[in-house]
Amino acid sequence: MDIHCPTEWEFTEDWDERTLTNGDYVGFVYLFQFEDGCTYIGSKQMYKRVKEVKRLKVDSVGNGWENYTSSSKIVNQKIEDGEQYRKIILYAFPTMRETLLVESILILHEMLKPNCLNLAMMTKIRAPNVKDKKHLLGIVQELLEILR
Repeated sequence: MDIHCPTEWEFTEDWDERTLTNGDYVGFVYLFQFEDGCTYIGSKQMYKRVKEVKRLKVDSVGNGWENYTSSSKIVNQKIEDGEQYRKIILYAFPTMRETLLVESILILHEMLKPNCLNLAMMTKIRAPNVKDKKHLLGIVQELLEILR
C-alpha cells in the first residue's frame, strides 16, 4: 500500500471523479488508511439538502466533499499531526439511505478489528426493498473483499 498525504480522493476500480459527479449519485462511502495500519470508514453526502438523486438539480449546492476529511476527532488529529494516509472513495449511491446502510454494514464488520478507528455508528438505517437487497448485498460483498 502506497501511503501519502492526499490532495485528492482516490477511487476503487470502476470509479473516478467524472463518474461520481455525473448526476447519478448523491453520497458515497469512503475509507481512510493510515501509515500505522489504522483505518476509518465513513460516508459523505455530496450536496446540501439533497438525499436522493431524483431531487438533484442543476443548481444544487455541493457541500465541500472534495476537501472533506472526517467527522472523527481521532482521524482529524492524525491528519493534523502529519501522519501519512490515503482517502479512498469505495462506492457511490443514488440515495443517502443506501449510502448510510452500506456504511453501517461496513463499520459493523470492521469495528472489532484492532486497527479500526471507528468508535461508534450513529445512524438510523432502514432495510432496502426486496428489489434492491440483492444489488446492495453484491456491493457489500465486493467492498468487504476490498477491506480484507
